[in-house]
Amino acid sequence: MNIFYNPDEQRFRAAFRFLLFLFIGFIFLLPSGFTDINWLSSILLRCGTFLALVVLSRTIDRRSFSSYGFSFNSLWVKEFFLGVLMAFIAQTFIFCAEYVFGWLEITGFGWQRAGIESWGWSFFTYFILMLCVGFYEEILFRSYPVRNFAEGFINKKISPQISAWIAITITSLLFGFAHASNPDASLISTTYIVIAGLMLGLPFILTGRMALSIGIHFSWNWVMGGIYGLPVSGLDSRRSLLQTIETGPDSWTGGRFGPEAGFMGLIGMAIILVWVITYSKKHNEGVFKLHRSFMHDYQKDNFDNK
Repeated sequence: MNIFYNPDEQRFRAAFRFLLFLFIGFIFLLPSGFTDINWLSSILLRCGTFLALVVLSRTIDRRSFSSYGFSFNSLWVKEFFLGVLMAFIAQTFIFCAEYVFGWLEITGFGWQRAGIESWGWSFFTYFILMLCVGFYEEILFRSYPVRNFAEGFINKKISPQISAWIAITITSLLFGFAHASNPDASLISTTYIVIAGLMLGLPFILTGRMALSIGIHFSWNWVMGGIYGLPVSGLDSRRSLLQTIETGPDSWTGGRFGPEAGFMGLIGMAIILVWVITYSKKHNEGVFKLHRSFMHDYQKDNFDNK
């Protein structure tokens, strides 16, 4: 058996395709390293990752671009904003609960510490930064690898359904590992980030679209760091709408890493998961019923003719 190439599918095997994606993505991401401007670097990162996806979709993967979860129709836009709303509600619950329990202190507003820099511009660029992070991290950790791994693990003993769950588990572990070097990261924070990866991967395998995942990821980060001033995976936002300090127990608030390392973050994730499952049940007519595109093995003609 050729471990690199699948003659039946006439393309490289899943693991090798993923390595090619990382390599080509790295090439396209190089321009982002030539600027010290965070928001511009993030835009270049998004463009580079997106270009890598476009290049590989037809040349290496031999499939349509929409199979990666990007259709950009009215339903996609609707689900994106639904994801934004889900994360906004979850983060607002976290903020209000911590405030009620006395675990959070509001010290002021962002414009009071903006100094000579325009607070409005800083607030806007943070919005752009988090929007770009939501896109390129979801492409990098969900869209491309989940689609390929979900197919790659299918065999006589592993069904497409189980393979899809294996795929989001592996990519969630990679997602957690990628955040393990963030400031104030710990084993607990890494574990919770892995759970967050599962939360973000589930909408893709249930709907076949990346809209919910991207909307949730963007809004989760932006509302947490840009609105409520809480640390985002160990990174502080000094231009948030509200300036806050978490004073409660680290096990609940996550301490300096932020809610993603505390029980409050897990509760927020649970709120989103219940909402996603409810939405999927309504549209897929079943709990945890995978999207049809994850229910079968790769068929070249099916993808080429879409």
